[in-house]
Amino acid sequence: MPNSPVAVCTKCGKYTTSATQINNQCSERPDGKKRCNGVFGSALSDGDWATCDACGGSRIYDEKKCECCQGYGVMYVRKS
Repeated sequence: MPNSPVAVCTKCGKYTTSATQINNQCSERPDGKKRCNGVFGSALSDGDWATCDACGGSRIYDEKKCECCQGYGVMYVRKS
């Protein structure tokens, strides 16, 4: 079972389970070339995460890793 995410990228929405990545640049390459210019923002507060509606927290949807929750079983839900 994967660790729970602790931060989310401010640009592309990628989750990370590494607290050391908070406030660091995202390493995602959405287009396969150029690095994302977002940073990982802390998501450690109560109410930041909720069970994924698509997979119901199972991390699997349609026999594959759930894309909605990135395979973590939870989705970032904090309102800006």
